[in-house]
Amino acid sequence: MKSYQIIATLGPATENRISDLIAGGATGFRLNCAHLSWEKLSRYLLRLEEIFQRIGDSMPVWLDLQGTKLRLGVLQKPQKIDAGQKIKFVPDYNEKNDAIPFPHLPMFREIKPGDAMVIDDGKIELEVEKSNYQEIAAIVRRGGVLQSFKGVTFVNKMPSFQEVTGRDRTIIEQTSSLKFLGYAISYLQNAEELQLFRDVAGGKPLTAKIEREEALRNLVEISAIANVTWLCRGDLGANTNVFDLYHYERHFAKIMAMSGKPYLIAGQALEHFTHNPSATRAEIAHLGFLVDLGFSGVVLSDETAIGDFPVEAVKFCRDLFEYLPDQ
Repeated sequence: MKSYQIIATLGPATENRISDLIAGGATGFRLNCAHLSWEKLSRYLLRLEEIFQRIGDSMPVWLDLQGTKLRLGVLQKPQKIDAGQKIKFVPDYNEKNDAIPFPHLPMFREIKPGDAMVIDDGKIELEVEKSNYQEIAAIVRRGGVLQSFKGVTFVNKMPSFQEVTGRDRTIIEQTSSLKFLGYAISYLQNAEELQLFRDVAGGKPLTAKIEREEALRNLVEISAIANVTWLCRGDLGANTNVFDLYHYERHFAKIMAMSGKPYLIAGQALEHFTHNPSATRAEIAHLGFLVDLGFSGVVLSDETAIGDFPVEAVKFCRDLFEYLPDQ
């Protein structure tokens, strides 16, 4: 029978439940470095190493790196914003004078009035009214809650990426001796960007995260460099016409099947499990559809990182994959 992968993202809900996740059927783990200090990341890695030594085996652990992913900085506390409200972003890492920190100065030079700004996988939408080197002023079109480090997308605009620098490079250099580690690279546009990480990471496993239409167009070249590829529907749905997701899934699966390498689905796979003890019928049916398309498994995000039923979500995936007929 085909062996399916169940990658559980670790977070506050599962910090002390790693062994339970393994017993429930997790085959690997993800750590989102954007939400972790170096001290916190180190504690997770030490804990994982201790557990692997105790059980006498290890499993893949993916460190999710930022790549060209844009994120908010540090907010003093979550901020609720409403449709019609006007807010200001400044190029700082920490909140300053009630403005929202957005530590990506090059984007301030590229953004124009009328540009669409999307935050937290499309949950929040804004329209830019004014932009200069010091600030971006925007009006809220769809409200929500702003939180530290949430992803930001400007539709049809991407920063240039010439080398692996800063925190991503430091994380790779400081962790590359751990044999069970690989690196998941966010927001790729092309194979050249992934090759920059390959040059730094050497022979360590790399996961290519497909979150943009540009990456789908360059999928053949990207998959040739990557060891594993994830179709990440959260940002992909925020960056493109959400009605095209079905076609993107089929195109992605067709290309990846020819590569002979594993490919997984990520992003709201079992989102209902985040606050409920079961999956929806639609989620169940869709996972079955993805198995038919040859997907190798699933990456759970909020379901296991902050969800109320993280172990149950993993067990459900295991039971579903065992029930579905072998392809």
